[in-house]
Amino acid sequence: MNPFSEKDPLSSLGEKALIARICAAFGASAPKAPFGPGDDCALIRAEELGGGDMLATSDAVILGRHFDASTDPRLAGRKLVNRNASDIAAMGGRPAFALASGIVSAELSLGWLDGFCAGVSEAAEKLGVKIVGGDVASVGGRFFSMHMSLLGTAPERTLLRSGARIGDALYVTGGLGLSFESGRHLDFEPRIAEGEFLAQTWGVGACIDLSDGLASDVKNIIPRGACAEVFEDSVPRRFFGGKTATLREALCGGEDYELLFAYRGDCGEFERAWAESLETPLSRIGRISAPASASEAGGLVVVRSGGGREIFRGSGFDHMA
Repeated sequence: MNPFSEKDPLSSLGEKALIARICAAFGASAPKAPFGPGDDCALIRAEELGGGDMLATSDAVILGRHFDASTDPRLAGRKLVNRNASDIAAMGGRPAFALASGIVSAELSLGWLDGFCAGVSEAAEKLGVKIVGGDVASVGGRFFSMHMSLLGTAPERTLLRSGARIGDALYVTGGLGLSFESGRHLDFEPRIAEGEFLAQTWGVGACIDLSDGLASDVKNIIPRGACAEVFEDSVPRRFFGGKTATLREALCGGEDYELLFAYRGDCGEFERAWAESLETPLSRIGRISAPASASEAGGLVVVRSGGGREIFRGSGFDHMA
Protein backbone atom coordinates (compact mmCIF):
# COMPACT_ATOMS: atom_id res chain seq x y z
CA MET A 1 0.00 0.00 0.00
CA ASN A 2 1.50 3.33 -1.08
CA PRO A 3 2.01 5.59 1.96
CA PHE A 4 1.34 8.69 -0.17
CA SER A 5 -1.79 9.48 -2.14
CA GLU A 6 -3.55 12.24 -4.03
CA LYS A 7 -6.96 10.60 -3.42
CA ASP A 8 -7.06 10.73 0.39
CA PRO A 9 -4.17 12.93 1.52
CA LEU A 10 -3.68 13.94 5.11
CA SER A 11 -3.99 17.58 3.99
CA SER A 12 -7.73 17.05 3.48
CA LEU A 13 -8.13 17.16 7.27
CA GLY A 14 -7.38 19.88 9.78
CA GLU A 15 -5.06 19.21 12.73
CA LYS A 16 -7.84 18.54 15.24
CA ALA A 17 -9.65 16.18 12.89
CA LEU A 18 -6.38 14.36 12.16
CA ILE A 19 -5.61 13.89 15.86
CA ALA A 20 -9.14 12.63 16.46
CA ARG A 21 -8.74 10.17 13.60
CA ILE A 22 -5.42 8.88 14.97
CA CYS A 23 -6.85 8.46 18.46
CA ALA A 24 -9.86 6.62 17.04
CA ALA A 25 -7.54 4.33 15.09
CA PHE A 26 -5.60 3.57 18.28
CA GLY A 27 -8.85 2.10 19.59
CA ALA A 28 -9.04 0.72 23.12
CA SER A 29 -5.33 1.37 23.66
CA ALA A 30 -6.09 5.14 23.83
CA PRO A 31 -8.25 5.86 26.91
CA LYS A 32 -10.39 8.98 27.33
CA ALA A 33 -9.02 12.17 28.88
CA PRO A 34 -7.67 12.99 31.39
CA PHE A 35 -5.96 9.58 31.53
CA GLY A 36 -5.61 9.59 27.76
CA PRO A 37 -5.33 12.19 24.96
CA GLY A 38 -7.45 15.32 25.15
CA ASP A 39 -5.97 17.52 27.88
CA ASP A 40 -2.67 19.40 28.21
CA CYS A 41 -1.13 16.39 29.93
CA ALA A 42 -2.12 12.82 30.69
CA LEU A 43 -3.16 12.29 34.29
CA ILE A 44 -1.72 8.96 35.44
CA ARG A 45 -3.04 8.30 38.92
CA ALA A 46 -1.03 6.65 41.69
CA GLU A 47 -2.99 3.40 41.51
CA GLU A 48 -2.05 3.09 37.82
CA LEU A 49 1.65 3.30 38.74
CA GLY A 50 1.47 0.35 41.12
CA GLY A 51 3.55 2.14 43.76
CA GLY A 52 6.91 1.06 42.32
CA ASP A 53 9.72 2.47 40.17
CA MET A 54 9.17 3.35 36.53
CA LEU A 55 11.22 2.67 33.41
CA ALA A 56 11.28 5.11 30.47
CA THR A 57 12.50 4.67 26.90
CA SER A 58 12.00 6.32 23.51
CA ASP A 59 12.40 5.10 19.94
CA ALA A 60 10.99 5.75 16.47
CA VAL A 61 10.18 4.20 13.13
CA ILE A 62 11.06 6.23 10.05
CA LEU A 63 9.98 5.50 6.48
CA GLY A 64 13.08 4.67 4.46
CA ARG A 65 15.10 3.73 7.52
CA HIS A 66 13.14 1.17 9.57
CA PHE A 67 10.69 0.10 6.87
CA ASP A 68 10.02 0.93 3.22
CA ALA A 69 7.04 1.89 1.08
CA SER A 70 6.21 -1.76 0.35
CA THR A 71 5.81 -2.62 4.06
CA ASP A 72 2.34 -3.43 5.36
CA PRO A 73 1.53 -0.33 7.47
CA ARG A 74 0.18 -2.54 10.26
CA LEU A 75 3.59 -4.20 10.61
CA ALA A 76 5.30 -0.80 10.70
CA GLY A 77 2.92 0.29 13.47
CA ARG A 78 3.48 -2.87 15.46
CA LYS A 79 7.23 -2.43 15.13
CA LEU A 80 7.01 1.03 16.73
CA VAL A 81 5.46 -0.40 19.89
CA ASN A 82 7.44 -3.64 20.02
CA ARG A 83 10.91 -2.13 19.54
CA ASN A 84 10.24 0.21 22.45
CA ALA A 85 8.85 -2.67 24.53
CA SER A 86 12.02 -4.67 23.79
CA ASP A 87 14.01 -2.06 25.75
CA ILE A 88 11.64 -2.43 28.70
CA ALA A 89 11.99 -6.22 28.48
CA ALA A 90 15.78 -5.96 28.64
CA MET A 91 15.46 -4.38 32.09
CA GLY A 92 12.98 -6.95 33.33
CA GLY A 93 10.02 -4.56 33.31
CA ARG A 94 6.52 -4.46 31.88
CA PRO A 95 5.41 -1.71 29.45
CA ALA A 96 2.49 0.41 30.63
CA PHE A 97 1.99 3.91 29.13
CA ALA A 98 3.04 5.54 25.87
CA LEU A 99 3.18 8.88 24.07
CA ALA A 100 3.21 8.77 20.27
CA SER A 101 4.28 11.74 18.13
CA GLY A 102 4.22 11.84 14.34
CA ILE A 103 6.09 13.97 11.79
CA VAL A 104 4.13 13.52 8.59
CA SER A 105 3.87 14.73 5.02
CA ALA A 106 0.68 16.48 3.92
CA GLU A 107 0.60 13.95 1.07
CA LEU A 108 0.42 10.96 3.42
CA SER A 109 -2.50 8.66 2.62
CA LEU A 110 -5.15 8.63 5.35
CA GLY A 111 -5.86 4.98 4.55
CA TRP A 112 -2.19 4.12 5.04
CA LEU A 113 -2.11 6.08 8.31
CA ASP A 114 -5.21 4.23 9.50
CA GLY A 115 -3.42 0.92 8.86
CA PHE A 116 -0.30 2.09 10.71
CA CYS A 117 -2.33 3.20 13.73
CA ALA A 118 -4.24 -0.09 13.70
CA GLY A 119 -0.90 -1.91 13.97
CA VAL A 120 0.10 0.33 16.89
CA SER A 121 -3.20 -0.48 18.57
CA GLU A 122 -2.81 -4.24 18.04
CA ALA A 123 0.64 -4.32 19.61
CA ALA A 124 -0.28 -1.95 22.43
CA GLU A 125 -3.41 -3.90 23.40
CA LYS A 126 -1.50 -7.19 23.36
CA LEU A 127 1.07 -5.76 25.79
CA GLY A 128 -1.46 -3.89 27.94
CA VAL A 129 -0.05 -0.50 26.93
CA LYS A 130 -2.22 2.62 27.14
CA ILE A 131 -1.42 5.42 24.66
CA VAL A 132 -2.04 8.52 26.76
CA GLY A 133 -0.95 11.37 24.49
CA GLY A 134 1.44 12.67 21.87
CA ASP A 135 1.75 15.22 19.07
CA VAL A 136 1.58 15.55 15.30
CA ALA A 137 3.42 17.95 12.96
CA SER A 138 3.45 18.32 9.18
CA VAL A 139 6.56 18.73 7.02
CA GLY A 140 7.19 19.23 3.33
CA GLY A 141 8.19 16.42 1.00
CA ARG A 142 7.22 12.77 1.23
CA PHE A 143 8.17 11.92 4.77
CA PHE A 144 6.79 9.91 7.67
CA SER A 145 8.08 9.09 11.13
CA MET A 146 6.37 8.19 14.38
CA HIS A 147 8.19 8.49 17.68
CA MET A 148 7.13 6.78 20.89
CA SER A 149 8.04 7.38 24.51
CA LEU A 150 7.20 4.30 26.55
CA LEU A 151 6.94 4.05 30.33
CA GLY A 152 7.06 0.74 32.10
CA THR A 153 6.87 -0.64 35.60
CA ALA A 154 10.24 -1.73 36.98
CA PRO A 155 10.83 -5.02 38.80
CA GLU A 156 12.15 -5.10 42.34
CA ARG A 157 15.59 -5.94 40.93
CA THR A 158 16.03 -4.06 37.66
CA LEU A 159 18.34 -5.57 35.05
CA LEU A 160 21.12 -3.20 33.96
CA ARG A 161 23.85 -3.30 31.34
CA SER A 162 26.41 -3.10 34.13
CA GLY A 163 27.04 -5.95 36.55
CA ALA A 164 28.72 -8.61 34.41
CA ARG A 165 31.94 -10.12 35.82
CA ILE A 166 34.78 -12.23 34.54
CA GLY A 167 33.66 -15.86 34.61
CA ASP A 168 29.99 -15.14 33.82
CA ALA A 169 28.35 -17.25 31.11
CA LEU A 170 26.84 -15.42 28.14
CA TYR A 171 23.36 -16.41 26.94
CA VAL A 172 21.11 -15.29 24.11
CA THR A 173 17.44 -15.99 23.46
CA GLY A 174 16.05 -17.14 20.11
CA GLY A 175 18.03 -17.10 16.87
CA LEU A 176 20.23 -14.50 15.22
CA GLY A 177 20.80 -13.25 11.69
CA LEU A 178 18.75 -12.90 8.47
CA SER A 179 16.40 -10.50 10.25
CA PHE A 180 15.62 -8.50 7.13
CA GLU A 181 15.40 -11.49 4.80
CA SER A 182 13.00 -13.32 7.12
CA GLY A 183 10.92 -10.26 8.07
CA ARG A 184 11.92 -10.65 11.72
CA HIS A 185 12.85 -6.94 11.85
CA LEU A 186 9.14 -6.13 11.41
CA ASP A 187 7.29 -9.08 12.89
CA PHE A 188 8.60 -10.03 16.34
CA GLU A 189 7.39 -10.28 19.92
CA PRO A 190 9.37 -8.42 22.61
CA ARG A 191 10.75 -10.79 25.25
CA ILE A 192 8.69 -9.43 28.15
CA ALA A 193 8.13 -12.73 30.00
CA GLU A 194 11.77 -13.69 29.50
CA GLY A 195 12.98 -10.38 30.93
CA GLU A 196 10.70 -10.76 33.94
CA PHE A 197 12.06 -14.27 34.53
CA LEU A 198 15.64 -12.98 34.42
CA ALA A 199 14.87 -10.13 36.82
CA GLN A 200 13.61 -12.70 39.33
CA THR A 201 16.67 -14.94 38.90
CA TRP A 202 19.67 -14.51 41.16
CA GLY A 203 22.90 -14.51 39.19
CA VAL A 204 21.87 -12.48 36.14
CA GLY A 205 24.38 -9.66 36.23
CA ALA A 206 23.74 -7.74 33.00
CA CYS A 207 21.20 -7.75 30.18
CA ILE A 208 20.65 -5.92 26.89
CA ASP A 209 18.32 -6.28 23.93
CA LEU A 210 19.90 -7.04 20.56
CA SER A 211 18.85 -4.27 18.20
CA ASP A 212 22.15 -3.23 16.61
CA GLY A 213 23.69 -6.71 16.36
CA LEU A 214 25.45 -8.86 18.94
CA ALA A 215 28.92 -7.75 17.82
CA SER A 216 28.06 -4.18 18.80
CA ASP A 217 25.63 -4.71 21.67
CA VAL A 218 27.82 -7.16 23.62
CA LYS A 219 30.43 -4.44 24.09
CA ASN A 220 27.93 -2.51 26.21
CA ILE A 221 27.95 -5.19 28.90
CA ILE A 222 31.66 -6.13 28.97
CA PRO A 223 33.20 -4.92 32.27
CA ARG A 224 36.46 -2.97 32.29
CA GLY A 225 39.50 -5.18 31.84
CA ALA A 226 37.56 -8.07 30.28
CA CYS A 227 36.50 -9.41 26.90
CA ALA A 228 33.58 -11.44 25.59
CA GLU A 229 34.42 -14.91 24.31
CA VAL A 230 31.86 -16.37 21.92
CA PHE A 231 32.07 -20.00 20.83
CA GLU A 232 31.74 -20.29 17.07
CA ASP A 233 29.51 -23.37 17.14
CA SER A 234 27.24 -22.13 19.94
CA VAL A 235 25.78 -19.01 18.29
CA PRO A 236 22.13 -19.78 17.32
CA ARG A 237 21.79 -18.90 13.64
CA ARG A 238 18.41 -18.26 12.04
CA PHE A 239 17.35 -20.51 9.17
CA PHE A 240 15.21 -18.96 6.44
CA GLY A 241 14.51 -19.61 2.78
CA GLY A 242 16.75 -22.65 2.66
CA LYS A 243 19.68 -20.69 4.09
CA THR A 244 21.32 -20.66 7.52
CA ALA A 245 22.83 -17.37 8.64
CA THR A 246 26.61 -17.21 8.56
CA LEU A 247 28.45 -16.40 11.77
CA ARG A 248 29.05 -12.83 10.53
CA GLU A 249 25.36 -12.41 9.70
CA ALA A 250 24.37 -13.72 13.12
CA LEU A 251 26.77 -11.38 14.91
CA CYS A 252 26.32 -8.26 12.77
CA GLY A 253 22.86 -8.44 11.19
CA GLY A 254 20.97 -6.36 13.74
CA GLU A 255 17.26 -5.97 14.56
CA ASP A 256 17.02 -9.43 16.14
CA TYR A 257 15.25 -8.05 19.24
CA GLU A 258 16.48 -10.92 21.40
CA LEU A 259 17.99 -10.70 24.88
CA LEU A 260 21.70 -11.09 25.59
CA PHE A 261 22.67 -11.53 29.23
CA ALA A 262 25.44 -12.59 31.59
CA TYR A 263 24.85 -15.22 34.28
CA ARG A 264 26.93 -16.50 37.17
CA GLY A 265 26.01 -19.66 39.00
CA ASP A 266 25.04 -23.23 38.19
CA CYS A 267 24.30 -23.07 34.45
CA GLY A 268 22.69 -26.50 34.34
CA GLU A 269 20.24 -25.63 37.11
CA PHE A 270 19.48 -22.27 35.48
CA GLU A 271 18.82 -23.85 32.09
CA ARG A 272 16.46 -26.41 33.63
CA ALA A 273 14.52 -23.66 35.40
CA TRP A 274 14.29 -21.72 32.13
CA ALA A 275 12.98 -24.74 30.23
CA GLU A 276 10.35 -25.40 32.91
CA SER A 277 9.06 -21.82 32.76
CA LEU A 278 9.53 -20.66 29.16
CA GLU A 279 9.31 -22.06 25.64
CA THR A 280 11.74 -19.57 24.11
CA PRO A 281 14.98 -21.21 22.93
CA LEU A 282 18.03 -20.34 25.01
CA SER A 283 21.68 -20.71 23.99
CA ARG A 284 24.83 -20.49 26.09
CA ILE A 285 27.14 -18.82 23.57
CA GLY A 286 30.25 -17.97 25.55
CA ARG A 287 31.56 -16.18 28.62
CA ILE A 288 33.06 -13.00 30.02
CA SER A 289 36.80 -13.66 30.26
CA ALA A 290 40.11 -12.08 31.12
CA PRO A 291 41.72 -10.99 27.82
CA ALA A 292 44.62 -13.05 26.54
CA SER A 293 46.28 -9.84 25.30
CA ALA A 294 45.80 -6.10 25.64
CA SER A 295 44.25 -5.96 22.16
CA GLU A 296 41.39 -8.24 23.28
CA ALA A 297 40.27 -5.98 26.15
CA GLY A 298 36.76 -4.67 25.65
CA GLY A 299 36.31 -6.68 22.48
CA LEU A 300 34.56 -9.74 21.08
CA VAL A 301 36.75 -12.82 20.67
CA VAL A 302 35.53 -15.78 18.61
CA VAL A 303 36.69 -19.16 19.86
CA ARG A 304 36.89 -21.44 16.83
CA SER A 305 35.72 -25.05 16.85
CA GLY A 306 39.32 -26.15 16.34
CA GLY A 307 40.42 -24.33 19.47
CA GLY A 308 41.94 -21.19 17.98
CA ARG A 309 40.77 -17.70 18.88
CA GLU A 310 40.63 -14.41 17.03
CA ILE A 311 39.36 -10.90 17.67
CA PHE A 312 36.15 -10.37 15.71
CA ARG A 313 36.55 -7.23 13.59
CA GLY A 314 32.98 -6.95 12.34
CA SER A 315 30.39 -4.68 13.94
CA GLY A 316 26.66 -4.20 13.99
CA PHE A 317 24.53 -1.20 13.04
CA ASP A 318 25.70 2.34 13.86
CA HIS A 319 23.27 5.23 13.31
CA MET A 320 26.15 7.67 12.76
CA ALA A 321 28.31 5.46 10.52
